[in-house]
Amino acid sequence: MRSFQRFAPWINRLVLAAATLIFTMIGLRYISDPVSAAAATGATLNSALAMTTTRIGFGAFPLGFAIFSFTCLISARRLVTGVSLVATIASTAIVVRLLSIRVDGMVAESSRLFVPETIILLLSLSGLLLEAVRNRKPAAEARQ
Repeated sequence: MRSFQRFAPWINRLVLAAATLIFTMIGLRYISDPVSAAAATGATLNSALAMTTTRIGFGAFPLGFAIFSFTCLISARRLVTGVSLVATIASTAIVVRLLSIRVDGMVAESSRLFVPETIILLLSLSGLLLEAVRNRKPAAEARQ
């Protein structure tokens, strides 16, 4: 495990770079053209309030996550903080997707998103675990 610990910062950077890209793409798609973005999922927006709410809920929030992920990506001290947020978002998305399958039924378009969400979650958890082990070793050695 010791040899894998040195990869922790790079796994965390990979997670943050992927999250930054994904959240930016989602955010910009919903901010620039909320009607088309919503229509791609079968939703319709019939009022200015609906378009503004969609821009904020589906555009501004992901874009805010992208900005936060990017600032964590460029700061060595904030890698763990950023990856923790990504892990929280990914696990929440997976739980809500499972709940939606239970309530609404299986939808092929939605279920295919399990794969990237699970990969991001597993990479996030791996990076966080390796970073925790890596940071624990110097503290234990300093006490001896």
